[in-house]
Amino acid sequence: MSKSSARRQPSGTARKPPAAKPAATKAPGPKRSRKKLILWTLGGLVALFLLIQLIPYGRNATNPPANSPFQWSSTAVEDIARRSCYDCHSNETKRWWAVKIAPFSWLAQHDVSKGRSIFNFSDWNGTLSPELLQHAVTDNMPPIQYTLLHPSAKLTDAEKQQLVQGFQDSLAYNGGSTPAASSTPSSSTGSTSDATAVINARCGQCHSAQPALAYHASSASEAQSLLDAMVQQGASLTPAEEQTLIKYYTR
Repeated sequence: MSKSSARRQPSGTARKPPAAKPAATKAPGPKRSRKKLILWTLGGLVALFLLIQLIPYGRNATNPPANSPFQWSSTAVEDIARRSCYDCHSNETKRWWAVKIAPFSWLAQHDVSKGRSIFNFSDWNGTLSPELLQHAVTDNMPPIQYTLLHPSAKLTDAEKQQLVQGFQDSLAYNGGSTPAASSTPSSSTGSTSDATAVINARCGQCHSAQPALAYHASSASEAQSLLDAMVQQGASLTPAEEQTLIKYYTR
């Protein structure tokens, strides 16, 4: 028997197939990992958004009553102030649906609380002066984050000047108490009765003369500034009447 015959396997015996190699596990690709990260991030943001709605700050805010509202001498100027100032500087804040959702409710309430603490047209205490108002409207007030959502609140240069001038004119309606009926006549140019007659004649035809009667100036120059503003608004005063009113307002 030859060596080649000895190596032959017996007939009828099946040859075993080679063992199959284990399939290689495929590592997750970068696209799948990025998509999973985005989904987790979005889910976390949604959960955080829902959780912050439980914080009530600014969401259920209500307007307090207007205890001492500022009195405007001109409805046109009042309309400008209400359109551009009253949402933050009064107790007549109008909140639309978006500012009732956190975090927008937080930002809105912060601006309203800060604005009311500076000056409040619904609780007037004389803290705002024409100079401060002029500085505010010159210094980009109302702020850009407000005008972006309320384009009509943005003031033109003409409206800014009209607002400041109208506010200054209106101060006479909001300063001091009503003078007593027994007030003594002022010396020199005119008496109290003379001034009262001038005010009733020049002011009483268009609006109540009571604020003008109650006004008191700290100096003659302050009284003159008020009279100049009245003339610019259309009032007609003779030089003698101006002197009578200056004496009355500085009594």
